[in-house]
Amino acid sequence: MFTIDGNLKFVNVNIKYLEHLHKVCKEVFYQETKYENKPYLGLFVSDGNKKYVLPLTSAKEKHKEWKDIYPDRMLIYQIENKSEVNKNAIFTELSDSKIKHIFSAIEIKKMIPVKDCVISEVNINIKDEDTEEMKKYKNLLKNEYLFCLKNKDLILSRASKIYEKQMDTGKVLRFGCDFRKLEKAMEIFDTKKYSES
Repeated sequence: MFTIDGNLKFVNVNIKYLEHLHKVCKEVFYQETKYENKPYLGLFVSDGNKKYVLPLTSAKEKHKEWKDIYPDRMLIYQIENKSEVNKNAIFTELSDSKIKHIFSAIEIKKMIPVKDCVISEVNINIKDEDTEEMKKYKNLLKNEYLFCLKNKDLILSRASKIYEKQMDTGKVLRFGCDFRKLEKAMEIFDTKKYSES
């Protein structure tokens, strides 16, 4: 069973570490660029004291077809007035005036183990010197964070079930990460070699 280490938070994961894990399991989210600031939700701690983070993926058209919650993933959304939402936003109409604004999705089955030295906490507090684009991004992160905080117990429960079932049976979910392989890869990751990254 997972527990939460301190407060629920968003973190970034060292890009070289993501590359290292991706070589072991192709289901780990990784791209050479644009993944330095990809937010992960965490930290979830297993009974064996392994720390895990859950990747968030930005809203896409396909998410309109998703249910709110699946055993291995869930949408992060907010009910809003249709008139207040940008026309480029990803949403589904609930009525003439209300929509479900989809911010992102949590890919629980793609969670990865981490060491403290490969993560850094994301600051979602808006600063005066932030650009308008950064303020908009931080507002999005705040909305995502509030959703995750409200649904913390459900997320924790789903992550625990997926992790425990895989560890008990050895069966990896389709399109899911192989936690045993990733934990071994985490242990041999040379943090000194990539400390400049």
